[in-house]
Amino acid sequence: MSRFIHPTLTSVLADFFPQGCTIQQASISQDAAGAEIRAYADVIGLVDVACRVAPAQGGERNTAEMTYLDATHRIVLAGSYPQITEAMRAVVDGQAYDILLSALDAEGAITRLSVKLVR
Repeated sequence: MSRFIHPTLTSVLADFFPQGCTIQQASISQDAAGAEIRAYADVIGLVDVACRVAPAQGGERNTAEMTYLDATHRIVLAGSYPQITEAMRAVVDGQAYDILLSALDAEGAITRLSVKLVR
């Protein structure tokens, strides 16, 4: 079977993936007043993954019921990471992003994250 993107191609494209991404999982607890407290920890095997961050196409969306924000950025990871979920967050260059969607390409060579900048 021929592939459009061969998995070893990402290893020779270091300039295409100039940044490192760490995926974190939240543990949620409550303070004495009942407010939610989130503490994040790095996910083993998902630390400093080669990536590229780019602005997403999107912005504010309006519906009859509500206004909500779409993804602010897209992060492309070199490699297939099916274990990444929307319950996690990505950290690149010290900046945190909430993961809205994680999608694998058909060849298993890259993972695309649609994310929202955490302010």
